[in-house]
Amino acid sequence: MKRSVSKLYTAFIMIFLYAPMLVMIVLSFNGSSSTSVMSGFSFKWYGELLKDTVTLQALSNTLVLAITSSLLAVVIGTAAAVGIHSMKKKWLKNAVLTVTNIPMMNPEIVTGVSMMLLFVFVGKLVSSQDVLGFPTLLIAHITFNLPYVILSVLPKLKQTDKHLSEAAQDLGCTPVSAFFKVVLPNISSGIITGFIMAFTLSLDDFIISYFVSGPKFQTLPIVIFSMTKKKVKPDMYALSSLIFAAVLLLLILMNVFQARAERKKMQANASSKSSSLKAVSVFVVFAMVVGIAHFAIRGTTQSRLDETKFFGTYEVESLQGTEINVYNWGEYVADGSEDMVNVIAEFERVSGVHVNYTMFDSNEDLYSKLKSEGISYDVIVPSDYMIERLKTEGLLQKIDFGNIPNYRFIPDNYRNLYFDPQNEYCVPYTGGMVGLIYNTAMVDEIPDSWSVMWDEKYANNILTFNNPRDAFGVAQYLLGYSVNTTSAEEWRAAAEKLKAQKPLIQSYVMDEVFGKMESGEAAIAPYYAGDYLAMAAENPDLAFVYPKEGTNIFVDAMCIPANAKNKAAAELFINFMCEPEVALANAEYLGYLCPNTAVLEDERYSLKDSEVLYPKEKVKAEYFHNLDRDTLDLLSKLWEEVKLA
Repeated sequence: MKRSVSKLYTAFIMIFLYAPMLVMIVLSFNGSSSTSVMSGFSFKWYGELLKDTVTLQALSNTLVLAITSSLLAVVIGTAAAVGIHSMKKKWLKNAVLTVTNIPMMNPEIVTGVSMMLLFVFVGKLVSSQDVLGFPTLLIAHITFNLPYVILSVLPKLKQTDKHLSEAAQDLGCTPVSAFFKVVLPNISSGIITGFIMAFTLSLDDFIISYFVSGPKFQTLPIVIFSMTKKKVKPDMYALSSLIFAAVLLLLILMNVFQARAERKKMQANASSKSSSLKAVSVFVVFAMVVGIAHFAIRGTTQSRLDETKFFGTYEVESLQGTEINVYNWGEYVADGSEDMVNVIAEFERVSGVHVNYTMFDSNEDLYSKLKSEGISYDVIVPSDYMIERLKTEGLLQKIDFGNIPNYRFIPDNYRNLYFDPQNEYCVPYTGGMVGLIYNTAMVDEIPDSWSVMWDEKYANNILTFNNPRDAFGVAQYLLGYSVNTTSAEEWRAAAEKLKAQKPLIQSYVMDEVFGKMESGEAAIAPYYAGDYLAMAAENPDLAFVYPKEGTNIFVDAMCIPANAKNKAAAELFINFMCEPEVALANAEYLGYLCPNTAVLEDERYSLKDSEVLYPKEKVKAEYFHNLDRDTLDLLSKLWEEVKLA
């Protein structure tokens, strides 16, 4: 009985650990773009992965960073461990070990923020705006890897007979040669363990990397996190499955090597050789992955556009060999998947300007990056209220519209908007409105009001926004308040409305809404109209409505930050994005509203007649405006109260 219970417990643990990975692997062979509903077997997403140059470059960056930082951490950590081990005073040794363990015990977000502040401070001392990048990532990864290396090597040093080194020196070895010939072989298993631990931690790190990374070097965890503006693409499942397979192969190789060592009954040097074989297997497997990633990036082919269409009187030759840093929302530009144009690759090809393309997941993250002054961007794509805030704080510069001839395609209703009334700082890129998505198989009648999100008969089947501005907006529309109110009482009333709703809520979501609505896990959710179209393609039971109380309308626009280093190339890029062929590719890929007359008149534009994106009847809608500091502080406080209620 006891043995049966033990086996059952072990089986439960194994299922708990590996069931999510099994689901991920199965969905990587999904025939559709859904990340939750299986609709046929296909290798489609493995093929799409090979076209995703951004992801493959991020994978390559991650592996290079992990290997480099792990090797340096091993060298520094082993030297530190030897030094600590040789200390005679116990109190000093304990003090040093305590300090060494701080990076391991410290919350990662504290470490990330503090290191970013340090790097920015140093950057100001040396008058550098682009201090954040690969060097800062490398220093940060070495820092949090060191304690693990030291803790792996120290026990092996304690197990090593100190008289062996002394005997070697008596036989003519210098202290240095005695270390390499006697001590190092005895502690090699600890060094290898430290390397593997450091490599794993570096490969997996997101929080610290997020704060100390720059636009020219992005790791895979950062790129995946940036996709949360829209849903994570299924090719990420394919990549994760390949990584899982590589790790599994690595473990099998390690076990095979160990088994061989045991069969040969290797005693004195068994540990050393086994560890060496482990190290070799690590490098072989991951070197193969790096090679495949680089090969895939170089070998990727994309459909090409006619380069004679884009630049008018621009002297492109004068910008050849330069580079720009572009900061955009995740999943916000056609990337070459599903036989579409790879917009970034095409711009680089026709202009000769290299693009460091990175992604953010919220306007607030964009703002914090700009305010840190550790990074300079040439083109950013914030939303309306954030443009107003950036302009007010002097973080944007005026655009020379003489260099944007394609601005003629921007319609009048997207000019002179409240956040740029003189048309000086931005060029509209996309837009849309928030509406109510509902499952017709789960909702009794067509809803026309936000009040359905407070209907008890749909308890535990209601989703809502996991960001304060949108979540409060739903309550404010229902209460008849402006979403830009500065009245503390109105904000508190909206908070009470959200607290009353909380027992009915299944989950606060952003990206997760795709899987839940596509699979029928929830009945009602507020979300962006363009994203509804992607969900409805996977679940025909889904429908959409704009509630009668009103909703949020938004515009995301291309801007040039005040500290941009290459304004001419930035304007070239903005002009390229307004080119009809490029705008059409982006409009089809995004599924959001397109502020480009050439696209709207193009018969190839499949969404031009969409009632969701372009409703014939006027929808009551309001833009988010930038709020004053006191109101923003109150909003943050009330949101915390709602989430903790």
